Amino acid sequence: MGFSWSKIGGALKAALPFVPVIGGPAGAVLKAVSTAVLVVEEVVIDQPSESKRQRAIDLTGTLLTIAEDAANRDLLHDQTLTEAVGAVVDAEVALRNAHAALEAVVEDAQAKSASD
Repeated sequence: MGFSWSKIGGALKAALPFVPVIGGPAGAVLKAVSTAVLVVEEVVIDQPSESKRQRAIDLTGTLLTIAEDAANRDLLHDQTLTEAVGAVVDAEVALRNAHAALEAVVEDAQAKSASD
């Protein structure tokens, strides 16, 4: 089974517009979540939503191991952080779904307007 590193690279490059503009440790966590959701959406195909959600949470945890080194603190075994990461993954996915739905509505309105 081949793994598309170019897809992952493209997904990480495309993450920039979605990354929240928040600094500090919370910003680092939000950036990790945003990046993880984007990578999972681009790479994990034909999987149920719960599986993709868990993959995003797992990938966020992997990204946070780097933050652990910088903070010299165990972040990954903090229950509040774990719950917050799950909530942010859900919010990020909801935002992306709402954006796609809005885009579909606008495109449909433009198509109807052009045919009139």
